[in-house]
Amino acid sequence: MTVVRQPGIRLSRVFVGAMPLVSTIACGLPTEVPKAPLLDVRWVVPTQSSRITVASLLPDGVTILPDSSGFTVAIPNSTVTRTLSQDCSACVATNGLTAPKPAFVALASVSSSLPAEITSAALVGGALQVVMSHNYTFDPLRPNAAPSGAKGYAVITVSNGTNVIGKDSIDGATTAFSPNTTVTRSIPLTGAITGSSPVTTSVVVNSPQGDPVLIDASRTLSAASSAVGLKVARAFVTVVGRQFNSTSSIDLSGIDSTVTNHVQSGALLLTLVNPFAVTSTLTVKFSPQGGPTITRTVPLAAGNSTVRIDFNAAELKSLLGHNVALAYTGAVTAATASVTISPRQAVVITTRLDIALQVGG
Repeated sequence: MTVVRQPGIRLSRVFVGAMPLVSTIACGLPTEVPKAPLLDVRWVVPTQSSRITVASLLPDGVTILPDSSGFTVAIPNSTVTRTLSQDCSACVATNGLTAPKPAFVALASVSSSLPAEITSAALVGGALQVVMSHNYTFDPLRPNAAPSGAKGYAVITVSNGTNVIGKDSIDGATTAFSPNTTVTRSIPLTGAITGSSPVTTSVVVNSPQGDPVLIDASRTLSAASSAVGLKVARAFVTVVGRQFNSTSSIDLSGIDSTVTNHVQSGALLLTLVNPFAVTSTLTVKFSPQGGPTITRTVPLAAGNSTVRIDFNAAELKSLLGHNVALAYTGAVTAATASVTISPRQAVVITTRLDIALQVGG
């Protein structure tokens, strides 16, 4: 005889003809075995489901946003410093003298690595904050005191490989850049990115000839960049060396010895829904409170699959009557070079407990 408990249905007593066989508790499992002719009964009871989230596949530096609307991508802060002598050869020639400030172009560039496992992704939010400072003896954007004097400009370009993902400019006609001050720009970033190339911030300062000033070629120009809230909706990533990890529990504490003494055999029936193009051999550990851990391995295929984990009577008796901690772990193997991931994806493992009892007698 097979009894299958459906969610939301409470079975209080099961009969074959007029003969009472087994009464149950709220979860659908029997709690006592009355005297009756010897009969075999099979119970199939839904238990708690488990989820292995996409977090197991994420590269270091990539996290799921709290609202699961996308992923955040972290890149290191970076700073570059250039001396005036590196960009202005005429300043070297007049170093230590008071002379008309020579025209020059300062070039500063700095790179920050993206997580290498990102094959490709599209930025849908975030910015790069760039803070520029200098201690020149002049304002490189306004080197002339006269309002009609020539003004300089700066261009900031943010790129990933050959893709320009952000750009900004500073016009000396509207913005001063006096010595020992800072200019801060927040540059929105959009476009495709890949971990095979760094995020490079390039600063070009075009400074025209200016009024006479003491030239000190050792003075410096600095640019510091920091990413703020970089967001991608989904990504293609490589998953070499990644590990699935998930923990949950099955509460079997309401089952007492009047049932466990009649257990013959059983199994945990797993229905696995895997949205990722990856496979794994999962190690499953059942750890009943106060009892020994039972370990099994099961295959995880891409897509939908079902697996049966069999237990002998002794193993089942060690699980029934306890709250059982359940852990899934396994190395991930990708079916393709890169795997598409989105923040709400997860491997869902639905379980049912299938128990064979011998009752009566």
